[in-house]
Amino acid sequence: MKNDVVHDGIQAGGFNIIRPFGPSIYHSTMNENMMDCLKQIAEDSYRDGEDFTTKLAGNIDKEVLWATGSAVKEIFREELTPHLKNFVDWDRRRYASHLLNKDEYEQDTSTEEEEFRFEFNVEPWLNYQKANEFNPTHAHGGLMSSVLYIDVPECIAEEGKNSKSNMACAGQIEFVFGSDSLGSNGTHKIIPKTGDILLFHAQLKHCVWPFQSDVTRTSMSFNIGNIQSSNPIPIAGNPNP
Repeated sequence: MKNDVVHDGIQAGGFNIIRPFGPSIYHSTMNENMMDCLKQIAEDSYRDGEDFTTKLAGNIDKEVLWATGSAVKEIFREELTPHLKNFVDWDRRRYASHLLNKDEYEQDTSTEEEEFRFEFNVEPWLNYQKANEFNPTHAHGGLMSSVLYIDVPECIAEEGKNSKSNMACAGQIEFVFGSDSLGSNGTHKIIPKTGDILLFHAQLKHCVWPFQSDVTRTSMSFNIGNIQSSNPIPIAGNPNP
């Protein structure tokens, strides 16, 4: 199996698969078109989005459903699709190599381009996180979840650099799975940056730590309930999904 992990950072157009424990985490950067689209969504939703705080785990004052034009939503879906396909294709190769002992996963070659569709089971929502707000440890519903970082002030990461703690975590997202053991960590933290996109299994528990800077960090999340493809997608250990 080819190794898609970039150990010294994410290169332009590339992505990193983080697998510190059982589930994988897809980590990449969004292109300029996708970021322009998300900035428009964040602006429109801040003004017009329906309050969603009572449906979410976050201890965050302003969390709203996305509210923007249908054309902008369609552009977002088009820009998101390559990231989803990257993650699914990587997992196909992992599945073939680790569980089926094959070099490649069998693919449908009857068409030149793979048919690939997905549906949200929870529509995207915007998080406008301010000082001392946080998300406690929680999981999502559906098949796959995501966090897209639209605006992350750099001063948040600086808080960790200036901390006296040996486990500084201001503003970080932390994933939790199992317990610490030889060769495995029970948690994994990521310091988000503007333009980052994370994809992960919806049931992978995670939390978001608070920061103290007097700024607003803007992100968007969603849950995907269904992915349909002309090529098989390995789910739950089923060799013929």
